[in-house]
Amino acid sequence: MITKSITANANQTGVYRFLTDESNWQKWWPDSSSINNVAGIVFESGGFKFKINNILYNSFGITIEKGKGTDSSLLHIFSPVTDSIKIEWNTTINTGTNPFSKIRQYFKAKELSNSLAVVLTAMQKYISNVKNIYGIDIKKEKVKIEFLVSTQKSFDHYPNTADIYEMVNQIKKHIILEQAKEEDYPMLHISAYDSTHFKAQVAIPVNKKLPDVDIFSSKRMLKNGNILVAEITGGKNKTDVGMKQMNIYALDHQYNNIAIPFHSLVTNRMIEADTSKWVTRIYYPII
Repeated sequence: MITKSITANANQTGVYRFLTDESNWQKWWPDSSSINNVAGIVFESGGFKFKINNILYNSFGITIEKGKGTDSSLLHIFSPVTDSIKIEWNTTINTGTNPFSKIRQYFKAKELSNSLAVVLTAMQKYISNVKNIYGIDIKKEKVKIEFLVSTQKSFDHYPNTADIYEMVNQIKKHIILEQAKEEDYPMLHISAYDSTHFKAQVAIPVNKKLPDVDIFSSKRMLKNGNILVAEITGGKNKTDVGMKQMNIYALDHQYNNIAIPFHSLVTNRMIEADTSKWVTRIYYPII
């Protein structure tokens, strides 16, 4: 019996979902000489050929070939805690009864053990990076702001940049009139009533609680509470994908969303017209 294992700071559900897509293995496999054919992908390492032949619950059946010999193996993912996993790879090589065969198989087992270690180390390095699994670099942080002043408006179209910044500028004027100070970038959340009607909510963090006046209302965040954060570069499509991945990450880690997720508009869209240069921070309050 050959057994090799690794541990990684990763989520079991996310890693398993990632590995069920066979093409993702090519992203981290240590040897680039993998072969695509009609029967699937054959991966190579250390003179051995590996092929996924069965996807099971949190495990993968993998055949291992060298020369004329073929052995079965099982790669299994365990999760002692939500943010840590252990991956174990087991295989048994039949040595037979012939003494010469036993010697050959002994050396084969030694080579295979080294090869499994190389493959698992490459996997460990890749899956330990959150961005490799979810496509964005998600971090768990503490809420740093406490007071917000916000406004909202309904539209018969998806709010464009001019719409949003008209609301932002209204809030900025209100902050000046109330002799308060802005403490961070404008915040945005857009929700849809239906395919043609939308509501935009815009807020700006401030240094003190402001009174509710006309279209402006004061909000309070749970300072020092937990929040997921990811920074996205690009336009609406990129931020939409980022928010979708943030939702998946939260579900995988069994986090509950306790407030409206929002975008922090780091780049002033009225000054920078190139959407590929827009920087947006996605915030997702959790418990």
